[in-house]
Amino acid sequence: MKRRIFPLAVVPIIGLMVGLPAAYAHDEHREVHRELGAEHRAGHEELNDEHAEGHDELNAEHEAWHRAHPYASRKQHRREHKHLNREHRGMHDELNTEHGQLHEDLNDQHRDYHND
Repeated sequence: MKRRIFPLAVVPIIGLMVGLPAAYAHDEHREVHRELGAEHRAGHEELNDEHAEGHDELNAEHEAWHRAHPYASRKQHRREHKHLNREHRGMHDELNTEHGQLHEDLNDQHRDYHND
């Protein structure tokens, strides 16, 4: 009977030795995810702010063009709109590139955490 008691006494100790580090690693992993999530939200807020600023700039440019050209023909006005649309697409392309880079950076950080 004494032989059975020893192995049974060791099982809870082994459980603590394995369980506590695993629980700590899980908490640490959760914290990494929280930090990456916060960085992700901040990155999106920054991109949204840039987007809104870009639209404000284009609107201001459009209004300034109208003030500078009060007697512009329809053809001139269409030309200006085409110019503004090209700028708008270019700004969106830049924002989309920044957005993709944000996600790549976050994925790299997450991958690096798991590889360490």
